[in-house]
Amino acid sequence: ADLMPALGMLKSLYEEGKQRIARINAKETQSKQHFQGQQREHLLRLATVEAKFKGRFGSEEVRANLTRDENWMFNYWAKVRERQHRLFHTSLKIQHGTMEKEKMMIDAYEKTIASTSNKAMVQKELAKVSGEPEVALLQAAWRTAAQYFSDALHDIRTTEDELRKEPPLV
Repeated sequence: ADLMPALGMLKSLYEEGKQRIARINAKETQSKQHFQGQQREHLLRLATVEAKFKGRFGSEEVRANLTRDENWMFNYWAKVRERQHRLFHTSLKIQHGTMEKEKMMIDAYEKTIASTSNKAMVQKELAKVSGEPEVALLQAAWRTAAQYFSDALHDIRTTEDELRKEPPLV
């Protein structure tokens, strides 16, 4: 009964992941189109600079400076686009990895709710997906510590009993 709300939450997270991937893809398409527009403008500006100075006896230095500046600016935006594209791939990898784990959790929850698998197998699947949860680690540490303290207390009581039975050495 307690698993149903968690299963619903996992399913909604999975659906949100699909929507997020669609938004990431749309943003990548938009970014690619914007860069293609910048590329066309760059070529147009270079052609304009060349046309201004073609057949004229204008300053070759001014033409070289305009061309260099335009190329520098375009190269800057090309590097920005490259970083955006890498970020796109990284975002997709992260999102797909997250969705894969969510899907595995959904399957494990559905198997548990349907009672089609045994408890040990489901726990193994959950541990494989999420690692051992912190609560389980704390519980294991507490059990180990409790056993240690119990053994130590037993040793102390045994030693006390022995000391009471023996007469003092003085």
